[in-house]
Amino acid sequence: MIDINKLTLGEIGSIEKLSGQSIDALGNDGSPKGLLLAALYYVNKRREVPAFTWNLANEIPMDEALEYLGLSGAEPDDEPEAEGEPDQDPTETD
Repeated sequence: MIDINKLTLGEIGSIEKLSGQSIDALGNDGSPKGLLLAALYYVNKRREVPAFTWNLANEIPMDEALEYLGLSGAEPDDEPEAEGEPDQDPTETD
């Protein structure tokens, strides 16, 4: 999972320059995400593979990018359902 707080200021600047928007746009509903996600992927991947290119980042499928960045799956507010009996009102009696 990508930790935004671990990005260098230069990396944040690159992400903002490549995407054309503030990194804060990641949390804004309705703001364009394609270039922002590509920039996040690109910057993070270059830490592992310095020869990785911007063009390659733009060819990554959305689901692969989200998984790599740790942004796929359940929302933080989602809680897994408890196993066993279905939810019942604790005030109900049989």
